Amino acid sequence: MAIDWTRGYTCEVRAYEVDRLTWADGARIDHVTSVQVARDANGDAPCLESGTLAVGLAPGHNFGERYVRVAMIARQAGATERVDVCTLLCTGEGGAVERGSDASRIKGRSVIWPASKTPVPAGAYAPAGSDGARVAARMLASSVAAPVSVEGGGFALEEPYVFDFGCTVLEAAWRLLRAGGHRIRIDGRGRVSVGPMPSRPSLTLDGVGARLLHPGIEHALEWSGVPNLYVAMDGDDVAEATNDDPESPTSTLSRGYVVGITDSSPVRVDGETLQGYCERRLAEESLVPDRRTYSREWADVWPCDVVLGSVRSVGLDGPMRVESQRVEVGAGVTVTETAAREVRLWQKG
Repeated sequence: MAIDWTRGYTCEVRAYEVDRLTWADGARIDHVTSVQVARDANGDAPCLESGTLAVGLAPGHNFGERYVRVAMIARQAGATERVDVCTLLCTGEGGAVERGSDASRIKGRSVIWPASKTPVPAGAYAPAGSDGARVAARMLASSVAAPVSVEGGGFALEEPYVFDFGCTVLEAAWRLLRAGGHRIRIDGRGRVSVGPMPSRPSLTLDGVGARLLHPGIEHALEWSGVPNLYVAMDGDDVAEATNDDPESPTSTLSRGYVVGITDSSPVRVDGETLQGYCERRLAEESLVPDRRTYSREWADVWPCDVVLGSVRSVGLDGPMRVESQRVEVGAGVTVTETAAREVRLWQKG
């Protein structure tokens, strides 16, 4: 019998050292009192995940560096369910000793963090016609301990893509994946997958699902930085796309001024011309997030997943894509989540 997360339950936090070779649970780490995890799928947070663990250790103990898996053991009316909340690369950060116990803070980094420190070899490139998703997955697998897989279909690169000198494996992988509309996911066991953006809802907040919600929902809509000009340069070729639609609130006509983006490293896909690339990218940059931030009980939802809102009275109406989460594990699990639906301010005519 599965746990009904809309009802009360008791919770025990457990942490385990992860075997680097098998990626299975190893020795249990005792005296973990609380865990906070931050997940962020925005472009300025390429590692996706970080966290802090509070652990009671003997004074003078050196935690070292190890992969740690945090699980919640939930119990409810005879049912027991284990939920793997996160797997992080952890190191000791500090603490305070009092009455013979060291309340230590353990810093957790994403399992793909090593890829953000590993440089791409000089001259490395992705060949024309290669599958961008599989190239990115191979690059990640070569630099992280976590298992990496490809889910769903990939996409073909229109031309060779030479990685910028000095860029990291993670930067190169994201550059390829974003060109194909793909994402990276890290599940609770620290397994990494590369695949298309999900389109089907992972959670529906309807009359029943809304019982997961805590009171209070915030909203935000900001489009002052949306461009109305996109310029791309590929060798001697230059192309540009301009939003001059009088019906668009961000167009050059509506604003009376230009907000431009210049791109010197275009990644074209599936037979795209340079002009088509500019038009696609301007349309993508003209999608504005209409955000909702709320707190809820646990559900199997991760950044980039789709949440379907069906509670118009509180502003949750229609599909929203999860951008970020803050997860607190203690007596239970509380998720503070920001999800957004896209408002299109311009599209190719």
